[in-house]
Amino acid sequence: MSDISISTDLLNLPCHQKGVEPDQVTTFYDDWATDYDEFLSPGTYNGPQIALEEIMSHVPADLCSTLRVLDVAAGTGLVGVILAGAGFRLLDAVEPSLGMIKILQEKKVYQNIFQVYMGIKDPMIPPDTYDLVIAVGGMAEGHLPITSVDDMITACKPGGFVVIAMRYEFLQNTEAYRGKLLPYMDSLEGRGCWKMATLLAEYQHIAY
Repeated sequence: MSDISISTDLLNLPCHQKGVEPDQVTTFYDDWATDYDEFLSPGTYNGPQIALEEIMSHVPADLCSTLRVLDVAAGTGLVGVILAGAGFRLLDAVEPSLGMIKILQEKKVYQNIFQVYMGIKDPMIPPDTYDLVIAVGGMAEGHLPITSVDDMITACKPGGFVVIAMRYEFLQNTEAYRGKLLPYMDSLEGRGCWKMATLLAEYQHIAY
């Protein structure tokens, strides 16, 4: 394992640097996996909790255990753990980093794991399968491309929800998203692919 010096500023991490490529991002996460949960502890990284609150504003609590959920860019499974704690039981994960997957599997909350980058290659995920597709922290430099949204919509059942939680500033300072991501989402809505339920900028995340 390579030696990694982790900054307390998430924006200064090597995996967020301008021009970083997906394969470089994957290698970084492979090396970071064993320390990831310790670094992104509650209070430091609140994306999973914010996303859960948004989900529960749309999903009746008594239905949680019956809903199929796809966790995109699942990392070490932090989102899966918090969802399981809220009563979700039918969880699958998408994660390209094998190092992260090894830690994720230890959480024992996921049924199926797909090792793939959504939006880059055919994810081989069955269409119209999930009631809820969630991506927390996966939208960043060199991470999920805007075309990953198409894959999320495809995986989601008609009438289901796609929830995306990301740092708001990435909309301005990430070339792949600046002036592109929100218009692309709007174009998908215009084509009838989905309908925006909520846009929350005050929490530094976007939920569609």
